[in-house]
Amino acid sequence: MAHHQLIDSLTSHISLYHSHSQSSQSSNPNPNPRSQILKWFSSLSLHHRQSALTLVDSTFVQTLLRMISKLRSNGHGSFIVLPDLPSTNPPFLPTLCFKRSRGLLARAAVSADSAVSGRVLYDSARLFESAEGNEGAAACSCSAACLDAFTVAENLVEDVDRFVDVMDRISNGGFLRGEENEIGNDWVELNWLKAMGYYGIEAFLANRIEVAMRLAWLNSGGGGGGGRKRGVKLKEKMNLAGIAANVFWRKKGCVDWWGNLYAVTRKRVLTTILSKAAKPLVPSIWELQKKLLILV
Repeated sequence: MAHHQLIDSLTSHISLYHSHSQSSQSSNPNPNPRSQILKWFSSLSLHHRQSALTLVDSTFVQTLLRMISKLRSNGHGSFIVLPDLPSTNPPFLPTLCFKRSRGLLARAAVSADSAVSGRVLYDSARLFESAEGNEGAAACSCSAACLDAFTVAENLVEDVDRFVDVMDRISNGGFLRGEENEIGNDWVELNWLKAMGYYGIEAFLANRIEVAMRLAWLNSGGGGGGGRKRGVKLKEKMNLAGIAANVFWRKKGCVDWWGNLYAVTRKRVLTTILSKAAKPLVPSIWELQKKLLILV
């Protein structure tokens, strides 16, 4: 046990040193297609930016929830996700390795600039169920197991320069730098995330946000192909990015509709929904009442 802890500690300190070295050396990497993507992203309206960063991926969302649970139970720590080793039980999520931060690593996690940016990103995360609004009130669920969609809050993307600064700090300057040839894979870890070894939950989020942003840009016609044929997997991922954007607009439409209702109308809608939900419980209540009367 002590041997493994020593190896983990050494690996973590090397990773910490490497991340700081990376950030100091990242001032002159190949900017393409960064400048093109940011120009496109800046031209979008606020809500179109949100839709571009929306994704529907149950595996990602449920893995994120497991990370949150680990952090709440054990305090600050870092992760490695092993998608090639799924769990043996449904929903067959990737294996999640967790290592609690101690000493220098714990202090660095609290005081570093990336930690502040990480909190901004973490607080901006929004999870919801992509099927909401499709099947009517009866099909709605309050279970976290049904959450499969992710988007970001308005305040994260209303100022593009601030958004880029947050992502740069978390990624050690790797955000949108260089080409990513594996962007069409089922589980994508960008080069800057791989270089971290163990990584924090904020880096996990930033990695997936960048993937969504790249796919949305490609789906909008960005990149122009560059004379290269896009594979079947990449085309599928681009189509899914378009579907995720539609899910965002449907969700936004529901939220806006609810927000624009008068208070009296909201009360009537809620009363109707609760009445329909309670109706199947009436026979059970009567049966329980009969049993209680018999006992008395």
